[in-house]
Amino acid sequence: MKKVLFAILINFWGIFSAISANSIPPAKGHMHDFASKLTKQEVDSMNSMLKMYYLRTKAKIAVIIEQQSDEDPYDRSLNYARTWKVGTKDSNNGLVFYINVEKRKAQIQVANRLQGVLPDGKVGEILRNYWVPSAKEDQYYEGIYKTVSALMNIIEGKNPPPIDMSVTISQNAHETGGFKIPFWVHLILIVVISIQIYSLKFDLKGAQQLKKVEKGELIL
Repeated sequence: MKKVLFAILINFWGIFSAISANSIPPAKGHMHDFASKLTKQEVDSMNSMLKMYYLRTKAKIAVIIEQQSDEDPYDRSLNYARTWKVGTKDSNNGLVFYINVEKRKAQIQVANRLQGVLPDGKVGEILRNYWVPSAKEDQYYEGIYKTVSALMNIIEGKNPPPIDMSVTISQNAHETGGFKIPFWVHLILIVVISIQIYSLKFDLKGAQQLKKVEKGELIL
């Protein structure tokens, strides 16, 4: 009788796991905001940041924001990691940063190869220092950016960024692939280009006058 009950429980757990896995939406990019907590610009910016990091290091990071889920955040994040198979097959070096809005909980699932540099204690420290303060102020993009930046640095063996780092979309060149040039730089460039254009015109005029002199056409 016990064996029968055990078999039934195993089958039930398998069915439940399959249903949970099927409830995971397909992966599209690196940043997934299913709770609409970020602007489109913020989503695109974070996607660009994570994609460039993956192309450079082959370490894949997926960020998920959900409004709510019946699953525990740990189980839900693990479900995402397993369903999406975050990280390459050979290197197994991806991670999932999962956020549940209603439960106000965040979870990071780390693939085997990264657990040496990102053990549970280090992951918990990163969440407490970089995610929690911003989450308390409902600053989701700021918290995600700081947390992801810390994870990236540690994966590459660098020191984590300052906890009080200032975050804006336009100021981070590696985030969007662009660079915001200060106004004074624009002004200097305009002046330099204007001088170059004026000098070019002067040189051309001088050359034309020289030709006229050679031909005896120049009258002063």
